[in-house]
Amino acid sequence: MNAAVLRRGLATGWKGLLITAAVVAAMLVMALAIYAELDLSIYDKLPEAVRALMGVPHNADAAIIAYNEMLASIGALAFVGVAIAIGAQAVAGEEQDRTLHLVLAAPVSRLAYLLGRAAAMVALLVAGGALLWAAAELAPLAVGTEVGDAHLFALVAHLTACAVFHASLALAVGAATGRKGIAAGLAAAVMVLGWLGSGLLPLWREDAADWIPWTWFNGSKPLVNGVDGGHLALLLGGAAALIGLGAVGFRARELRLAQSGSSLLARLKTGASAMAVRPRRSAARHASPDPGGVSVEGRAPSLLGLRLSAQRGLLVSVVLLMGLLMGMSMPLMYKALSAAMGDFAGTFPQTMLDLFGGGDLGTPAGFLHLESFGMMLPAAVILVATVAASSGIAGEERARRMSLLLAQPISRARVYATVAAASAVYVLIVAVAMFLGTWAGIAMAGVDVSIANLAWACALATLLGWFFGAFALLLSAATGRSSVAVWATTGLAVAGYFGYTLLLAAGEKDSGWWSPFRAYLHGPPLMHGAEWWQPVWLAVGAVAFLAAGLPLFLRRDLRITSG
Repeated sequence: MNAAVLRRGLATGWKGLLITAAVVAAMLVMALAIYAELDLSIYDKLPEAVRALMGVPHNADAAIIAYNEMLASIGALAFVGVAIAIGAQAVAGEEQDRTLHLVLAAPVSRLAYLLGRAAAMVALLVAGGALLWAAAELAPLAVGTEVGDAHLFALVAHLTACAVFHASLALAVGAATGRKGIAAGLAAAVMVLGWLGSGLLPLWREDAADWIPWTWFNGSKPLVNGVDGGHLALLLGGAAALIGLGAVGFRARELRLAQSGSSLLARLKTGASAMAVRPRRSAARHASPDPGGVSVEGRAPSLLGLRLSAQRGLLVSVVLLMGLLMGMSMPLMYKALSAAMGDFAGTFPQTMLDLFGGGDLGTPAGFLHLESFGMMLPAAVILVATVAASSGIAGEERARRMSLLLAQPISRARVYATVAAASAVYVLIVAVAMFLGTWAGIAMAGVDVSIANLAWACALATLLGWFFGAFALLLSAATGRSSVAVWATTGLAVAGYFGYTLLLAAGEKDSGWWSPFRAYLHGPPLMHGAEWWQPVWLAVGAVAFLAAGLPLFLRRDLRITSG
């Protein structure tokens, strides 16, 4: 194993792990303080099916419920999501950046490279798990409480193994295909499907979810029952098998370096060359008229079209997850649980609901807001917007392709506008998929949700995605560093969300004017529609960021080194 490969792998993803640990720590402190004041008897009134779906064990105390919500659910999804990003970057990311062939030109084999990156990935995730464990142990000290019989080490051990499994899946798919978007999208789909399936399938049959990796993480309730050696063995053994399969696929294929899709410039040149060498007779015979004088059949690919195709794997995955799973399934879930949730909805503290963006459990619109529109949809649109914006400028610059692209008759302003347009289209596609999926779910479930309010919620989600996409583009254009754009945008999103929801929980719903999430969550729009200032606030912010980023990109020297 090459030490340089290991060091390079350790330098990737640690920022995301630090941010995740810090956010989880803050959420644990907040949850411990709130749950300590709750009448926990409300959980005893829940039907067994609802308790199973929420993952609340019998006779759970305040600490158990707090850790179950913040670390075993929300925190787990965030940690595994970062793990997937690290796994997808390990091989496919390097190949996409066109640096992998330089590494392999050194005296290091493909197998040694892959094992080195896998070892670095596992080391990073173990370190991240240690940070989460430390946060879990220290959080009670901040509020002067105790965790009782909670098995924190067992929960973190299972979570770390779950993260290693999903990261290994992303690494294996990326190694076998050379496509980072497909690797991340497939692994994310497995994560979300596993999360939903582990909660829903046991409602149909008790053992129906035993084969799902997310069940191996939390199905045995390690927070209450301690370590489950069998589930840990399945997760770690599965991870090892996936890495092995990835190694086989990686060794058997050609690197994606000479393909036309390797860069914007290559694809533009490929399209232009194909148009130039096309026989005139054939073009005249088959081409349809075009106002610009170029046949539709012989048209070279547009810069916008190429940018839209750059992250299609991620886009397709997010669209399927939000449209089919979160959009279509949640109204059906509410229909199935509505009778059981009636009494519980009236006793659950509104303060706790406000921490997750407001809403309520007693109405279909309130339930959908809590489950899909309050946190999941904003996370989805911010993800695709940030990835598209950061990769379009800083990503091309990091891969040393931007200077070659700008050597063509293509201006910086055109590149900037194209990346902005692609990011906007990505967000719009996700929001439309969410609208159509939720509309279909509402129709199938027969629940009463205003379609006008649904349209408002999706429109505001679109503007929210544009806001954060414009911010990411500003940073990408100003610095040429995709890591700065991604993590600074993530930090702004986390601070903006919890900054406002904490005020909301404190009864200050009209405060927090500085947060874009006030403009998005106020109402909430799915329940009560929107006021005129909400779309205006988000649109003005997005335009301001876009206007600020363009002159910075026009005046800045390109970075000629990767990083």
